[in-house]
Amino acid sequence: MAIKRHAPRDEANRPQPADGSSRKILRALLAFSTDRPRHSAESLSEQIGVPLSSTYRYIGILREAELIDEDGRGSFVLAPRVIGLAQAARAGTDLASIARPHMKRLAQDAGETVILLRRSGDRAICIERSESLSRIRLTFEVGTALPMHRGAGPKLLLAHQPAAEIEQLLDDVVARDPGFGMHRRTLMRELATIRDEGWSESHAEITPHVYAVAAGIRDGSGVVATVSFVAPAFRTPKAGQIKLREKVRRTADIISKAYTAVTL
Repeated sequence: MAIKRHAPRDEANRPQPADGSSRKILRALLAFSTDRPRHSAESLSEQIGVPLSSTYRYIGILREAELIDEDGRGSFVLAPRVIGLAQAARAGTDLASIARPHMKRLAQDAGETVILLRRSGDRAICIERSESLSRIRLTFEVGTALPMHRGAGPKLLLAHQPAAEIEQLLDDVVARDPGFGMHRRTLMRELATIRDEGWSESHAEITPHVYAVAAGIRDGSGVVATVSFVAPAFRTPKAGQIKLREKVRRTADIISKAYTAVTL
């Protein structure tokens, strides 16, 4: 008869890390986005870097949980149940409601679209936005998922993760895109600079002809989100970039203070 060892109370209550399969199931779910709302089993297999046989097993688990459905044409889409989860997540995100008026004021002042990002797994998720009123503007849907290693806001979030998590995230990127390996060291140096300076920028890293600049929102534990401008490059010459940077940093500081006040 096996003897079952009872863990100390603090050890028993400590969150346990997800195993490899759990992480890949979550990655399969997060592969769906507004830019890629449907996937075949083959494209999911490629996205999460596992054999097709394993992908079908993960698809079965997600279908059983009513998180994805088959669209009748051989592809899979998010199920209606996810809409309720998204609404619940947004309603429960105090940060979004705190940031919203400051983001709106910033978008009106600068004339550019402002977005709020938080990390979810290996993606940066847009949890709030305030669009520019300009005739030519960038639209950004709430719920959009971005890779953590590209773009001003995602890179700032990545820079403030524990070192082991940064390495694991970049290992996963290289597994999906071996060509990224030659850029890994350059990105690591950039992440160190971002941590030192407290802001990040990008030029056409996700969308062509788009400039973005981001600053971190902090609570007592560190950076928990980023507020970011996304603007057409033709409207952001060097002098304009400096002004946007200062505006977004001031707004991030204001939101940080308001958020910290209600979470302490």
